[in-house]
Amino acid sequence: MFSKILPSLAILAIIFLISCTSEVVFPEKYKGEQIHFGQGGGFTGELNYYALFDDGRLFKRSLRDSTFSLVDTWETPFVNQMFANYISLQLDKVEFYEPGNLYYFIQYKSGDSPFHDIAWGREGFRPDQNIVTYYNLLFKSTKSKT
Repeated sequence: MFSKILPSLAILAIIFLISCTSEVVFPEKYKGEQIHFGQGGGFTGELNYYALFDDGRLFKRSLRDSTFSLVDTWETPFVNQMFANYISLQLDKVEFYEPGNLYYFIQYKSGDSPFHDIAWGREGFRPDQNIVTYYNLLFKSTKSKT
């Protein structure tokens, strides 16, 4: 009798666990604010691409199939400051797209609005130091905290 009940209990337990997990919303469908950032190019063409949600979730995009995977959740005060700084530094008003062989980028999206893109790296082009500092803070924060 016990051997007949055990498989049923196992199936019910699995169904229960699946129903308890929260739905993961990826950058393509997220309706809140997002900051995408990264760097790429060079001899290998490697790309490091991250998407930060206003709720603190940080995703990394895979090079092979362009899917996103959750890699971390940042603390709320830092996340709020990064989104506030994007506006206070008036990055939403910056109008340049100057990628080079090696390039860096920041993209901002809110709701259904299109992305606002900033990119640099072209030889001879120097973006404002506030943009570089902002980018460096974001990118360095993706590194392991160990």
